[in-house]
Amino acid sequence: MTMTEKQPHWLPDISHRPGPRYRAIAAALQDDIGSGALPIGAKLPTHRDLAWRLGVTVGTVTRAYAEAERSGLIGGEVGRGTFVRDPRPTEAPVDNTGIIDLSVNALAQHPNEERLRQALLGLASRNDLSGLMHYPPVNGSARHRQAGAAWIAQTTGLTVDPALVLPTAGGQNAMHLALAAITRPGDSLLVEQLSYPAVKPLAGLLDLRLVPVAMDDGGLLPDALEQAARAHGAHALYCMPRLHNPTTVTQRPDRRQAVMAVCRQAGIRVVEDDVYGFLADDAGPPALVALDPERVLFLTSLSKNLMPGLRTGFLLCPPPLMDRVRTLLRATLLGVNPLGAELSAEFILSGAAMESAIQRRALVADRQAQARRLLPGAASDPACPHLWLPLPEPWRREDFARALLSRGVRVTPADAFAVARGDTPHAVRVCIGGVERVEVLEHGLRILADLLSEPAAMGESFV
Repeated sequence: MTMTEKQPHWLPDISHRPGPRYRAIAAALQDDIGSGALPIGAKLPTHRDLAWRLGVTVGTVTRAYAEAERSGLIGGEVGRGTFVRDPRPTEAPVDNTGIIDLSVNALAQHPNEERLRQALLGLASRNDLSGLMHYPPVNGSARHRQAGAAWIAQTTGLTVDPALVLPTAGGQNAMHLALAAITRPGDSLLVEQLSYPAVKPLAGLLDLRLVPVAMDDGGLLPDALEQAARAHGAHALYCMPRLHNPTTVTQRPDRRQAVMAVCRQAGIRVVEDDVYGFLADDAGPPALVALDPERVLFLTSLSKNLMPGLRTGFLLCPPPLMDRVRTLLRATLLGVNPLGAELSAEFILSGAAMESAIQRRALVADRQAQARRLLPGAASDPACPHLWLPLPEPWRREDFARALLSRGVRVTPADAFAVARGDTPHAVRVCIGGVERVEVLEHGLRILADLLSEPAAMGESFV
């Protein structure tokens, strides 16, 4: 039935819906909006009118409308009533400053909210729910470790012992634990010359000196790694061999073998970051941990695939280091939030996490094709949620980013990823996954491409 502002006659059938009446009304509202029976802009009956027609209390309708509003389905306007909302953003920019933000490496189109809602309801109805509210085991429950091992297997093809998997509070926590386990204050930490920006504040927290190691389009250079380790007495390496942030590089199989040979010879322990690995549609080259499981600590996370707010990650740890990592986790967190860990385990073991990964692979592949069409000079991988864009002369990275921002688009210049002064390329990272609407991404990329194609703009002074 088509609604009009003057004649809001929506009347749901809730007679066969289980659960409390307010949830039945909210669920019927969601279904009718999804089916188009309630179009965008439709005015809903007043609380009192709908309550009278359904034979429920006004408070029941109020609770139903409030739940629907929290889900973004409807919205109230003072003096006018309650209306069905447009679920799409009302403006092209993706933040409240009017800027198209291509600097954040996130993925749009979050997993189906109804599935999340059902998982939460299932968790709430469990008889052992109160058991999840006690202090958790430091190394997580057996189910949570099993889920972590399953996720690693699904994304790498590697079968691991769940007893060696430690649930963590996201990938950042896993990274902190791993680095703290293999270093001491004052040590040198080897990293790719362009590295995940969070490694810098973490190194400051742990009092580590970062040592950049040269890389090319095949990944870390083994000779450079050997020289840096010898010159600085370093025995720890942090790296991202698959879908590297920011350069998009995936390290070649032969290069991985050579890098691990250097690490064995020099006594280097490795922290392997694979947070983007789920986006690859096959296992690809063997993970570093598969080449030397006694030397490598492997970390992954669900933040990019499912929801960052879950704060769930996993650290695969060699047996000799497990006690130290557990001690560090106990000293910092006592243990990972069991509610979030249980919800994450449900998503993994039910197959929902992998379903989400497959959907996100398709999203990224489509957006990569879109971006490569507009920016053919960018370094990219069909599975990577970002591009690495070398700038033509005479552009400098800071000037380009500033000029682009003045036109309404934000990207990240290479300085954010450099761990040492000098030899920082004039390039920017362009994230293509976080903008909800493809037409907004298209608009932002066209602005970027237009700026690159304007020779007159090159070399301008920006203050």
